[in-house]
Amino acid sequence: MINITLVVIVCIALALSLFIGVFALFRSQSPKKNYFLLMQVMLAIYLGGHLLELISTNAEEAFTGVKVLTVGAYFFPVFAFFFVADYCNVFLHPFFIKAPMLALSFIQVLVLWTTKIHRLVYLDYNYDTVFTHNLLFTPGPIYPVMHIFPIACMILIMAMLLYQMKKWKNKYRKKLVLFFFCVTIPFFAESIYIITMITGINRYGLYLTPHSLAVMSLCVYVGIMRFNIFEIISTATVTAMEHIKEGFILVDESDNYLFSNNAAEKLFPGIMKLSRGESIFSAKGWPGELDNIEGDSVEFSVIEGKIKYFEASISPVVAENEEVQAKIILFREITDSVNLMRKLENAAYIDALTELYNRKHFSELANMDIERALRMNQSLYMVMLDLDFFKNVNDTYGHAAGDIVLKTTAGIIRQTIRSYDLLGRYGGEEFILLITDLECQEAYKLMERIRENMENTVIHYEGKEIKVTCSIGLAKFLETDTLESSVKKADEALYKAKHSGRNIVIIYGTY
Repeated sequence: MINITLVVIVCIALALSLFIGVFALFRSQSPKKNYFLLMQVMLAIYLGGHLLELISTNAEEAFTGVKVLTVGAYFFPVFAFFFVADYCNVFLHPFFIKAPMLALSFIQVLVLWTTKIHRLVYLDYNYDTVFTHNLLFTPGPIYPVMHIFPIACMILIMAMLLYQMKKWKNKYRKKLVLFFFCVTIPFFAESIYIITMITGINRYGLYLTPHSLAVMSLCVYVGIMRFNIFEIISTATVTAMEHIKEGFILVDESDNYLFSNNAAEKLFPGIMKLSRGESIFSAKGWPGELDNIEGDSVEFSVIEGKIKYFEASISPVVAENEEVQAKIILFREITDSVNLMRKLENAAYIDALTELYNRKHFSELANMDIERALRMNQSLYMVMLDLDFFKNVNDTYGHAAGDIVLKTTAGIIRQTIRSYDLLGRYGGEEFILLITDLECQEAYKLMERIRENMENTVIHYEGKEIKVTCSIGLAKFLETDTLESSVKKADEALYKAKHSGRNIVIIYGTY
């Protein structure tokens, strides 16, 4: 009766293991399934070998079952360790860690298969025909040592899971708890077996580790169905994500971090320190513009020596039941497009030579400044500035020299006036200013400083020195004025300055 019960339990565990393996093979596209499939294959071999032992009729048949069982017994914990490490994103060196562990498993299998020759594992063995139909044996000198290896592998797995539990968040931690619970089941069964064998309590060689795997398989199946242990990220997709220039970040439905490619990690190094399940918003350097990633697209900038501009697009990952499972955030650099757009805007608003506002845009901004100043009861002054004998500069030194004089003049005016005063190029060698919130004498002194700075400036061009003066017309803006009328008054004052000897500031209405 006991033997029949054990056979039924092993058959159930074997069927469940095969089902889980097939389920993972066809339902999961994750690269993490590879070691899991190997683990399930070894588990099937393990259970299959134990089943052969249970249904055997003599000692040799039972020993054959044990030999088959041993293949799974020594390779299963190794592949389980590789799978958990891969799932937890822990790197295992292929030559210094993986290869030695596999080699050790192979050596132990080989030693047991040849124990008839050297008797290191079994001194002798016979067959239990009454109780369990297990192989009864007298342990050899290295039998206990060989059972330490799978136990050690399971201890490593549990230690890795415990460490990762501190880092992962929310439901992702629950997955690790499930794995940990699954590993403890065969760990305790194997530990109890070896202790009872060494102490002589288990004189019938009752081996419950394969049966404990039935419970473990059931827990794994529950985990796969409930927690979606294998994320749907195919190997091809992961490889592609590592090679595209665009940044790629995968978050779950609650904006918790899942995966990112090299481009995204280079753009936001802070995400490399995030644990799975941790909020993406907690990443160091995460731009505030992306604190709400519900929209279709968001633009933001990053300073990397110089300012770079990016566009983030957000796409939901929807399940068959139309429930959002995750979100994909793609980052595309748009620096060239932004710079081109700004150049086009500048061409419409900025004078290319002096980099001042052109006449049209100055008028648009001046109207707004006038409206604001009148509302706040601030004084306003319109200024027209013209370079004296500028035609002589072009005729004597050439137009290239004239361009330098114009750019120098723009720089002198800009450095002299206040940051909020409005300055533009009116046309040719004429400049226009709108000065706010100054008394008449203060405005006059400011214009005098511009005139003096121009008079004292020496412009060097091809080994020659060029000196240019300017004439300035200043007009107070009255409540009855418009932009056009104030410009006309300032121009009239400039005309008076031109005919009063030049290199002078004239206030409208004082002549």
